[in-house]
Amino acid sequence: MQMIPKIGSINFLNADPLCKELGAVENRWEIIESLPSELAAALRKGDLDIALVPQVEACLKPSYRIIPGFCISCDGAVGSILLFGDQPWEEIRRVAVDRASNSSLALLSVLRHLDGLPPLEIEEGPSDLSKLKGPNPADAVLLIGDAALRYAKKDLQQYDLGSMWKSRTGLPFVFAVWLANSDLPEWVISSIKNSALRGLSRRREWAEHFCRQHSGVLDVEQALHYLEYNIRYELGDSQIEALVYFHKLRCELDSSLDTSWVPKFFDLKGQSS
Repeated sequence: MQMIPKIGSINFLNADPLCKELGAVENRWEIIESLPSELAAALRKGDLDIALVPQVEACLKPSYRIIPGFCISCDGAVGSILLFGDQPWEEIRRVAVDRASNSSLALLSVLRHLDGLPPLEIEEGPSDLSKLKGPNPADAVLLIGDAALRYAKKDLQQYDLGSMWKSRTGLPFVFAVWLANSDLPEWVISSIKNSALRGLSRRREWAEHFCRQHSGVLDVEQALHYLEYNIRYELGDSQIEALVYFHKLRCELDSSLDTSWVPKFFDLKGQSS
């Protein structure tokens, strides 16, 4: 009897081209939808067979393999990984984050490291800007995904982490990858890739759907521009180079990481390498 894999999916606009078509494959898998960081934890525990997770997860288990070809990345301004606040970058000390993505928080730390600035004090907060107010406000709030898009029109200083990474390294930045253990069946890998191809051809539909569900955040053309230009979905040579370099920088901050790690992929036949 063929296994029914459990697949972790993200309900963010930027993930729609990779995830929305998964539901078209009837009775072949069970889809679990959650935040990226929660999917990563479930994959680690064995509660999922494959998931679209923050790229920083890929180095944590020797058995992990990345499905090649597709990712969620940017090559400059991303528009949805934003640090909000009125303090100058150099003076920010305390940041509230919603813990939705481990990659974005790691990127924030690496950017500080690249600029020779002290580590930030991180506190957990909701997916809004409320932590900028009150008797003990944070200096800044990090929001990702749809929450960042929702508040991007606010009259506040905003730091786009994709732009900051690009200006400092000249590289794209990979936020999320399809990750699984090395024993994942070949048919699952093929189906994931085919779903992505179909989903990428329907970006206007996903933009229209998002605008119906989130009135006033973006208009359709803005949402489509975001999906076609801000977000990049190809996992090519430059993205792999960025993965390796980002891991090297993280190792400078965290001695527990494996300095010899390099991304490992399923090959085109679905076998691990």
